[in-house]
Amino acid sequence: MDPILVQFGPFIIRWYGVMMALTILTALWTAALLGPRVGVGRAQVDRLAIPMILLAFAGARLGYVVSHPAEFANPLEVLRVDHGGLTSHGAIAGGLLALWWVARRTGLRVWDAADATVWVIPIGNVFVRFGNFMNGELYGDPTALPWAVTFPGVPGARHPLQLYEMLFALIILAFALPRAARRAFPGQLFWLVVVLTSLGRIALDLLRSDDRVWGVVTLGQIPAVLLVVAGSWFLRRRPARPTAGLTGGPARPAGRTS
Repeated sequence: MDPILVQFGPFIIRWYGVMMALTILTALWTAALLGPRVGVGRAQVDRLAIPMILLAFAGARLGYVVSHPAEFANPLEVLRVDHGGLTSHGAIAGGLLALWWVARRTGLRVWDAADATVWVIPIGNVFVRFGNFMNGELYGDPTALPWAVTFPGVPGARHPLQLYEMLFALIILAFALPRAARRAFPGQLFWLVVVLTSLGRIALDLLRSDDRVWGVVTLGQIPAVLLVVAGSWFLRRRPARPTAGLTGGPARPAGRTS
């Protein structure tokens, strides 16, 4: 288990970076392929790509800084991407902000865009969690199960939580992808994936005692619970007709850009 995939002198390629790049490329390909099924043309996916990538990374970084303030006594450390990490919930918030911003400029329905791009969440959990595994981080509690993994510098064999999350993300993709062509209302795919992913996070974090902040509650479970509540409300609400976006402006035909 080595975080470095290949090294040529001072030039280093790490597993985590490669997995992050694969996440972006695979998610963009999936959004371009499935976007037309939810009213989002490929040109609109291209328009969404850069703002979503930038704001998702910014949100992911900000989420980590807010949840781990003790690691950033020097504010300049925030800019050091090799110091600390990222949070998935911050990435979701940043991605939604990008969707809202692009929707205001193009007339694209926010929830249509969310349904087209939500696949980045489970795809990210497949690839990025493998990067975490190769980094030897985000492991679970000690266990004697036959598939337990001994991580470098960590005492005892542990639950490979990264692999559990990868498997759960594949199950979510298998469940949600066939529904892309028959969603009941805009936003259904987005909140379905978010709720399922959050439920998995709540359950699997029960095996991560090192990250607990109160009783059995971990830092990751807190936003996950909030997302489950918000998503359950949205899915039960079942809007009768598509809304044009968070601002209520008119929607444009799928595929148009401005």
